[in-house]
Amino acid sequence: MNAANNLALVHIGPAVADHDSQAMNELATKQDLYNMGVHIDSNFGKVISQFELVNKQFEIVDSQFTNLRTDMNAGFDRVDSQISNLRTDMDSQFIKFRAEMSEQFSKVYTMFDTKQVELNKTLFKFGSLYFTMMFAVLSIERWWR
Repeated sequence: MNAANNLALVHIGPAVADHDSQAMNELATKQDLYNMGVHIDSNFGKVISQFELVNKQFEIVDSQFTNLRTDMNAGFDRVDSQISNLRTDMDSQFIKFRAEMSEQFSKVYTMFDTKQVELNKTLFKFGSLYFTMMFAVLSIERWWR
């Protein structure tokens, strides 16, 4: 690496950084700088290819997110429909329950009405008997006097 080789700019191999420690003390020539530029440019090609790979991976990730969103939306739609079905079932069961409770209460009210009529008849009979007994007692007491 000396000044005599400054005019011929050809890629000659490793960059200045790869020289031994004695060569590192020399001034960099145009050829050295050119070689470093070529080396850097070749590494930029690798970087660009790595970015292209990363972009492909991001496209895969984006498509997977899209698939995940689609699956989740389908799942949420299914859950929403199941909740709607559950609400409909619960409403119908609640209506049936209310109808059954109403029927049972009607039976209880009918039973109370029947028992009330029987109780009224019994009380009327007892009252009539009591009145008759009191009338008889008073009549006998008067008769004995």
